[in-house]
Amino acid sequence: MKELSDCTVLVVDDTEANVDILVDALGELYDVSVAMDGREALETVAEGPPDLILLDIMMPEMDGYEVCRKLKSNERFAQIPIIFLTALTEIENKTKGFQMGAVDYITKPFEIAEVNARVKTHLKLRLAELELRDLVVKTLGGAIEVLTDILSVANPTAFSRTTRLKNNVSELVTALNLKAFWQIRMAAMLSQIGSVAVSPETIEKIFRGEDVSQEARKSYNRHPQLGYKLIRKIPRLTEVAEIIARQQDLEKGTDFEGDDQAQRLIGVGSKILKLALDYEKLTYSGKAPMAAMAALKNDEKEYGPKLLEAFSRIVENEPEPETQMAVREISPKDVALGMVFAKDVYTSNEILLIKAGTKINPFLFEILSSSSESEYMGETFQVFVPN
Repeated sequence: MKELSDCTVLVVDDTEANVDILVDALGELYDVSVAMDGREALETVAEGPPDLILLDIMMPEMDGYEVCRKLKSNERFAQIPIIFLTALTEIENKTKGFQMGAVDYITKPFEIAEVNARVKTHLKLRLAELELRDLVVKTLGGAIEVLTDILSVANPTAFSRTTRLKNNVSELVTALNLKAFWQIRMAAMLSQIGSVAVSPETIEKIFRGEDVSQEARKSYNRHPQLGYKLIRKIPRLTEVAEIIARQQDLEKGTDFEGDDQAQRLIGVGSKILKLALDYEKLTYSGKAPMAAMAALKNDEKEYGPKLLEAFSRIVENEPEPETQMAVREISPKDVALGMVFAKDVYTSNEILLIKAGTKINPFLFEILSSSSESEYMGETFQVFVPN
């Protein structure tokens, strides 16, 4: 866990005397940086977000209110706590600061004991918030990893693409500086959970671009809403459910009434997930990666040029499978974590167990390593192994 002494505090004030007082008071306790105006403050935050900002209200060119507004409208910085520094004592000025998202205010002239107390309090709250978020993400993430591992065996056609989908979404999130938004990655992991109600044959044909009956198409098109209804019941996964609901139709309406930040998260998360899924369908139907990207770029309005450009770079830098992996024939008892199946695996009763492209996870490893060759069609599996 991060310690208080490791916290970073940004002081923003155009008066050098005020800056000196605050640096002297806080400099030995925290890592303190300084910005002398609003524009410099925004540049400093962009270079490395601090844990807390002390922000003067009355500054030339760009006042503290405007700096606060810009930070709160940016997904990367919206959660940074801001304490306003002000000589204004009118209630309306303090109220305006709280309405814009500030967590507290310190009045001038400064009382050092008050400054230290307020800064310490809000840094402790910030650390507790980050620790709780990290715990929730790890706990939920671990549980969902296990769930999707089990579902990949129960319904291999629906869940065989989850690993690749999650990887592509994670790379996009990183490229767009949205790593803090774990909900997007989790939505990718759970996006196909509604597919348990769709026949494997229907899923297979749709991903190959083949014709299916009208009823089969309706069944497939309903799976995002089924997934949405299942996931929205889980605490703290509201945004995840909303992203899943929009994976086929970005304009899909629900009864969600979250704040502006949640709406922005859902908007960008839905676009990322839809882009990754559409790319998966195109490549699964036989298109080469760059040909799939060209097809996606023809629908630029759907995803936006920034998102398409970021994903295009990811696809361009993706090594060809044959340069990453070699194909080997192995028996069930020789499987190892990290191997990837090169061919579908069927049981001796001709039931599809594992789709090609599925990575061997701990759950699959236990099933395969404890089974005999007679339980499968063929005596060996074809797998990719790292070169």
